[in-house]
Amino acid sequence: MKKLNIYKIISLVALVVLFFILILPQIYNVDKKQKTEECIKNMTTIYKAIQSYMNEREENFEGTALDLKRMNYLKTTYECPENGVGDKYFMYGNYETGEIIVTCPNHDKFADHILPESLIE
Repeated sequence: MKKLNIYKIISLVALVVLFFILILPQIYNVDKKQKTEECIKNMTTIYKAIQSYMNEREENFEGTALDLKRMNYLKTTYECPENGVGDKYFMYGNYETGEIIVTCPNHDKFADHILPESLIE
């Protein structure tokens, strides 16, 4: 029967620590990317709901996602997935110019939480 000496134990612990050091940042980045994609998806859905609202009612939109939900333009209200409850999107639509603004409440902390031009056209 072989004995485990101190060198083998230290080597095993070092290998496990090295594994976690290499893997954890990758797991964290994947989660961050998923939250960014979910935020952009939420903003795109809100953008399209505001667009429908303005086309049907022929007026500006000044309200919240809850207003859009009450009028059946959204199925649910949306919040930024980064910080959870209470992170409501800023939204506005100008019927005359066709301008629609949907902004993440956490845009100052997460610069990639922005609605790309390619998704809104």
